[in-house]
Amino acid sequence: MVLLDTTALVDLGRRADTVGHRRVRLVLRELLLRGETLFTSRINEAEFRVGPEMSDQRQRELERVERVLSGIAILEFDAHAAQYYAVIKSVMFKSGRPAGDCDAMIAAVSLAHGQVLLTRNRRHFENIAGLVVQSY
Repeated sequence: MVLLDTTALVDLGRRADTVGHRRVRLVLRELLLRGETLFTSRINEAEFRVGPEMSDQRQRELERVERVLSGIAILEFDAHAAQYYAVIKSVMFKSGRPAGDCDAMIAAVSLAHGQVLLTRNRRHFENIAGLVVQSY
């Protein structure tokens, strides 16, 4: 089970001839051939929706976002994830390496649902205990 980080969603929405798009498509093709279901979190969806709101071509960008999200199941930030979030934030704070709130919530959803996190930005998540991260 794989949870797509915002970087994967963004790269999926890019033109097919871009490096990021090609790299994430290769990984996703392999996952789908193995019968994996693709997931993301509601937090990733929210981050992904920022781009269209900043774009001069809002409608076109919203359509792109909807196309990418159409084949992906969305996991909620529930009570179980909230418990993971509290632990992640406290451990990171005590260690002097604070994680961003969105990254900590994404990691918490991934942990709560037993997901591997697929991201281009491994360093955002590398100090979170128990989180399995796959980069592309």
